[in-house]
Amino acid sequence: MRAALILCAVAGSAHADTPVTRPEAIEVDRDTTPPGQGELGFDGGAPIGNWALGVTLTELDHPIRLHTIGIKTFPVAHRETTTLGGALALGDDVIVDAKLPLSHQVGQRLMYLGDDRPLDRWVPGDVGLGARFHAVTRGAIAVFVRAELTLPTGDDYDFAGEASWTAAVMGIARATLPNDLTLAVTGGTRLRAREVVFADQVVGDELFWGAGVTVGIPPLCSLWCKADQLKVSAEVVGVVGDTVNHVRGPSPIEGRVGLIGRIRPPYAIAVRAGTHLDDDVGAPEFRATIDLVYQAN
Repeated sequence: MRAALILCAVAGSAHADTPVTRPEAIEVDRDTTPPGQGELGFDGGAPIGNWALGVTLTELDHPIRLHTIGIKTFPVAHRETTTLGGALALGDDVIVDAKLPLSHQVGQRLMYLGDDRPLDRWVPGDVGLGARFHAVTRGAIAVFVRAELTLPTGDDYDFAGEASWTAAVMGIARATLPNDLTLAVTGGTRLRAREVVFADQVVGDELFWGAGVTVGIPPLCSLWCKADQLKVSAEVVGVVGDTVNHVRGPSPIEGRVGLIGRIRPPYAIAVRAGTHLDDDVGAPEFRATIDLVYQAN
């Protein structure tokens, strides 16, 4: 609750600023895969052991599309990202994590729209810091609170970083059910220190949500013999942008399916593929992700 009050106070000061008029000062990749979990594309409350390291490889196609009369342009057409991260358990109830994305991208930037400077090919992203707190467990259901902070280390002149810092707080509910079935939902709010004018929208504060499920595939001893070695996953994540001047900010929605494998207990590999469920900024036509995780117990 204290974190939420602090974020609300900060939001009031953030809105006092004049919105940035550089449309490229936004991050078009809305992926929030937490480092070290190897499960879903959002924090669903999965354990990490004592500490974990992760590398996430992402292929992103057409996360942003602009349309004018007779012109269709892709400021970022394709992006390949390597995200390095790690997580550390502090006792039984707290996990802290950090990650850094590094990307290669191609696209037209804002060509034909008054700015012919070429898109930077190699770009860093914003550093992300997170902390998750275990609030309560009742039977099969566990509840967590997570806080996140991003620092403006990315290339915010090429759609690879926010104009300033962002902060988010969210709740997570996780249900571990019989037959190797896990359900997870999350929802929260993200605050931006600087709003950005993009076309006829303002990218500012937003609500976000996610829901996912993982189901174990029964063991087949000629290939794998343990019940928890292979799982399938499905998830939907979305954003509800703030309404500014009667116009709602970008509100992308994305669906993904995946496969999670554990060759040995410390090693996890999660492969996911997804696509947009609407046509909005940050909703890619296609996403493929490989999440490689080592967890130390």
